[in-house]
Amino acid sequence: MSTGARGGDPLQVGCVEQMLVDDHVVEDAWELRRHLHPPLRHPAGPLLLADRPWEDGVRTCNVLRDERDGVYHMLYQSVNVEAYQRYMNYGGLEPHPWDRAAHGTPKYVCYARSTDGLNWEKPILEGFPWRDHPRTNVVFPGASRAQSPEVLWNPDRSDEERRLVMLYRDTIGYPGPDQRDGRCLAWSPDGIHWTADEDNPVTRGGSDGQNPVCWDPQTERWFCFCRPKVMAFDAASTPRPSRGNTRRRMAVMTSPDLRSWSFPRTAIVPDELDISTFCVEGSAAAFKWGSHFFSFVPISDHYGSGRWRTQLAFSADGYRWSRLPDRPCWLDPGPEGSWDEHAAVPACPPVEVGDNWLIYYIGQRQPPLRHAHSFTLTAVGAAVVPKGRLIGRFAGEDDGFLLTRELLVGGRHLEIHCERVIDRDGRPPCEIRVGLARRSGEAGDHRDAGYHEGFALDDCLPMGMTSSALRVRWRGGDDLGALVGKPAFLRFHLRNAGLYSFRFTDG
Repeated sequence: MSTGARGGDPLQVGCVEQMLVDDHVVEDAWELRRHLHPPLRHPAGPLLLADRPWEDGVRTCNVLRDERDGVYHMLYQSVNVEAYQRYMNYGGLEPHPWDRAAHGTPKYVCYARSTDGLNWEKPILEGFPWRDHPRTNVVFPGASRAQSPEVLWNPDRSDEERRLVMLYRDTIGYPGPDQRDGRCLAWSPDGIHWTADEDNPVTRGGSDGQNPVCWDPQTERWFCFCRPKVMAFDAASTPRPSRGNTRRRMAVMTSPDLRSWSFPRTAIVPDELDISTFCVEGSAAAFKWGSHFFSFVPISDHYGSGRWRTQLAFSADGYRWSRLPDRPCWLDPGPEGSWDEHAAVPACPPVEVGDNWLIYYIGQRQPPLRHAHSFTLTAVGAAVVPKGRLIGRFAGEDDGFLLTRELLVGGRHLEIHCERVIDRDGRPPCEIRVGLARRSGEAGDHRDAGYHEGFALDDCLPMGMTSSALRVRWRGGDDLGALVGKPAFLRFHLRNAGLYSFRFTDG
């Protein structure tokens, strides 16, 4: 996170990677265009299918890698279609047709594990039988359902029994006069053994769809991205029915402790650049990387192709969100005839594997049926993208420039995440240079004061390669020690190159 007012003090960026996805840290730009870097599908997909008798589809998944032993853990939601039909009680039958003891919960969390993130095993465990199967890989059924589970490492490492935390939707006391629908908590030491929190539900009023949660270490707050509760459309005021689901938006709420949550505030709504007024399916997954929050936003074409595409949204503070103006797709559905030709929606934050991210997504071959029907057409796939390579600022053959806002030099060295544009016959070679500009420090003197001595653009050694951590060097070396804590503008010169981010380091 960057602190400092735009019209006042220089930004304090420290050693946090500064993403160049928007103008949060950008003062000016010349002849640059923003471009997405889409991921590449892993050829091993689909990685996990609904292939057990108790699995009528895979709805969501969470993948976490344990740094202690390198094991990958997947917690995914499956569904029992028969139980779901009874649970929803379409038609309003009396007495209510669903009974937990007889039918089981309609949505529950299953477990799989892997040593490489690609080949998955579903261990058969004690605890939650299904019909004539005394052992399954179900690890958490909830009180009446465990819907839209979001599983994360607990940043509070003080209790080994609570290494993992799950937020999910459940209805306590269902069906009954005192039922309480809302977001709930559960805790686990290993991803297999879960204990529901005694204070569930921690919020009243559930939210359908995925409700991704992420932790912001800079503000020490949890962010949850859900459906809004107060909306523009009012069905009671018009005889004309809505053409779609009026909750198709993304809202945000925050908490310091996972228990006390702010009221959801709408953060993304479809606008004139979108295909319809109800195409934004909320947030499928959200995470913090460097200076920014990122969200994978599913866009559904309900009255056109029926396909789902994924756009990338971003925010410097978690509350005010943007998307690129041309609304490009970050992850498209697969080609015709493939297992994910209808939809490919990222389901959890990226998982770091060396210099890359694995992006786990839910793929679907055909359009979804009503909730009361089957989900058997879904599976889990993976895509790969270089770590942190999301949206870059690119220059072509003409010289491009980017000027950051005035900031305090945060470390002894400067590193950039950059990409080389492939050379063609007659095209000037790729070139990136950086200068540390400054202004007059005298009160009332608003003149440009050139560069800090020894750190002008012409002093910079040209760079022309793709790297996620390329150290910038000038004729006098790469040591910025004499400038640490002093204000400067970073001026980047690019030709046939792209720039994703920069950061100061002390390493």
